[in-house]
Amino acid sequence: MKISDSLPAQLPQSPRRRAFERVSLSRQFLMVGAGLLLLGMAVVGSWLGMEIERSAVNRAAAVSAIYVESILAAQLRDTSGDAMTTVAMHEALDRIFVSGPLHRKVVRFKLWDRDGSVLYSSDHSQSGSRFSVDGPLAAAFAGTVQARRSDLDAQDNLTEREQWRHLIEVYVPVRRDPQGEVVAVAEFYHATDNIDREIRSAQQRSWVLVVVATGAILLLLFGTVRRVDDTLLRQRDDLRSQLHQLGVAFEENERMRERLGEAGAATTALNERFLHRVAADLHDGPAQTLAFALMRFDELVGACGCCANSGNEASPDLQAIRGALRTSLDDLRDIAAGLGIPGIAALSLVETARRAVRDFERQSGLKVEADIGEIPGEVALATKITTYRLLQESLSNSYRHAPGSPPRVRMWRADGQVRLEVVDSGAGFDPQVAARSGRLGLAFMQERVRLLGGTCEIESAPGCGTRVLIGLPLTCAEMP
Repeated sequence: MKISDSLPAQLPQSPRRRAFERVSLSRQFLMVGAGLLLLGMAVVGSWLGMEIERSAVNRAAAVSAIYVESILAAQLRDTSGDAMTTVAMHEALDRIFVSGPLHRKVVRFKLWDRDGSVLYSSDHSQSGSRFSVDGPLAAAFAGTVQARRSDLDAQDNLTEREQWRHLIEVYVPVRRDPQGEVVAVAEFYHATDNIDREIRSAQQRSWVLVVVATGAILLLLFGTVRRVDDTLLRQRDDLRSQLHQLGVAFEENERMRERLGEAGAATTALNERFLHRVAADLHDGPAQTLAFALMRFDELVGACGCCANSGNEASPDLQAIRGALRTSLDDLRDIAAGLGIPGIAALSLVETARRAVRDFERQSGLKVEADIGEIPGEVALATKITTYRLLQESLSNSYRHAPGSPPRVRMWRADGQVRLEVVDSGAGFDPQVAARSGRLGLAFMQERVRLLGGTCEIESAPGCGTRVLIGLPLTCAEMP
């Protein structure tokens, strides 16, 4: 299995999203960040422009209001309320706002009464007109100076609209003394030419500053993100290289594991063949020779008539020799029979396990509680041989170390493996102490399992019995 095979499958993405993800992180930031900064620049620039315009209008209105208020205060100091409507008063105001030097700055002047009547206007046609008192006019009668850039859309601005598009409109409360009651409101209009030039110039400077600051911020952030992006790209390339090397090493390890499995299976099969050959050689060689020697010994004893007390009974020494020869012949035949497993190649895995159980029952005289499930399909010869040997060794160990506890055997299939379990309720032992003692039975069992790439777990403790759990792969290659 390749490493890429174990990665989760990615969800399908739209072409637009894939195209966007192919763009580097720094370019993505440049596109998104530039849009956000341009939006912020527009908001800040517009706000600064409005603040500049309001500040310029208020400054011009404040200067003019102070100047006009001082002039009016001097004219009205010694007059009564009715005197503001006299011809003399109008002529005095004409000299100031029509023919005087202020007419170049104040393009229109009006003097309002509290009832909304125009007491005086530099445009004499408006004098005597009456309008509603609201908005900036009402605020001025309340005692506050009002100033704004007017589009001349009010009802009292009909004549002004004919000559100008925009004017600065200022309302100044008129008092007879600084703390006195507001007796009238002076309204005058400034031309916006000079102020417009000043506002445009200030707004242009503010926009230049905003643009430069935004560009500097964008370049600074882009440079930072670019360095981070370059670092991430280098790390990504390094990770890809390491992942590729890891994949190559993993695949090489898989091939080596497969070759080791093949070698283990082949070794198991070759060992079994070798044992068969040794068993055949023992049976056909030393066993036959020993049987012939035992037969000739009996003939020689009968021919020589060597007996101690009767004609047919041998002396004790000769009887001991005969018993030793018979015992040696039986042991040799048992060894030869135990080395080989005749006919195992034709058996299934289930039949192999059942044969191992039957052989143990026949030799030990004990009844084994066996639960051997069906395992369909062909199984490698090495797996069958190892299964037989593991059951043989586990049952023999149980017989030797737990003689009064009949063992229980279970075999089943799980996760592509055949599982073997041998349990007894004998005296038990300490597996770590047993491993250090050099006992070969457990070591041979674990080595057989390891050769096939399986698992072997031995659970035991003094007084708690023993449980052997083995897992063997169902498929493993064999040497032809």
